[in-house]
Amino acid sequence: MVRRGSSSTAQKGHPFGRRPAGGLADVLWEWSKSGTRTAARNRLLRRLPGVGPAAAYRFGLVERPHYAYGVRRATESAARLGHRGVTVVEFGVAGGNGLLALAEHARYYAAATGVAVRVVGFDSGAGLPAAEDPRDLPYLFAPGYYTMDHDRLRARMGPAELVIGDLARTLPEYLDARAGVLRDHPVGFVALDLDYYSSTATALDLFRGAAHAHLLPRVTCYLDDLPGTIERIGEAAAVADFNAAHHDRAIGRVLGLRAFTPFDPPWADQIYVHHRLDHPDYGRLETGATGDQLPLEPAPRGRRRRRGGTG
Repeated sequence: MVRRGSSSTAQKGHPFGRRPAGGLADVLWEWSKSGTRTAARNRLLRRLPGVGPAAAYRFGLVERPHYAYGVRRATESAARLGHRGVTVVEFGVAGGNGLLALAEHARYYAAATGVAVRVVGFDSGAGLPAAEDPRDLPYLFAPGYYTMDHDRLRARMGPAELVIGDLARTLPEYLDARAGVLRDHPVGFVALDLDYYSSTATALDLFRGAAHAHLLPRVTCYLDDLPGTIERIGEAAAVADFNAAHHDRAIGRVLGLRAFTPFDPPWADQIYVHHRLDHPDYGRLETGATGDQLPLEPAPRGRRRRRGGTG
């Protein structure tokens, strides 16, 4: 129920409105959602004595833990495959908070693994363009949303790269200009936060070409704008179209990830992986990725069959 005189705030992620009544109802409304509880719990646990950076990263208590997960997967895979460096990418930088978090996680895992991590963000720099397709979710997003303060962001982003312009032009230009760098630092994680179907489809050109040198054989992906949509629109539709056209290099959601991630985070449902089955290194064993033996465990005490007798 919406209060008299107030307009509905229903939107993606808020199907019943942001503030249905005010006061205590607002508090209950926020805490009823798993995302709110997860963020508050993480902030609380980070303040506990003895919870340093290693524990915070291990248990996903950092800001944007889905980005941290992607960087960890990229650095670990790169190390196991013998690469000295890896590249992580954010498509859709907006104000820049995500890019700064990505850069922070890159610094941590570079130090932890010894793998150099390059951070690259792609954005128009002028906010969202006009929608090109009904699947671009024009009922949720409008031209000009999510503009960027270039000067403030560049002052804080350190060595991270920011590529500004129309993605249909800047992405192929970047891949060509940085071909040598990407051979030494192949892409291992991609955050897709472009909102539109059409823009996401363009970003997936990263995976469409025949070349393999700029990519790890498996690239972790985070799809930001899945909640509140369906499979036939937005990012999900762009991924589905990509998969229909590329049977040997699919992008799929990681099955069962929640069960293996501390505290069962909601963002685990938005983690996908690009499996490049035709990559020359696809079948190369990543030593340490899984256990190599499953020995038979000793029988529990009291359950060993007794010798002799009739039972």
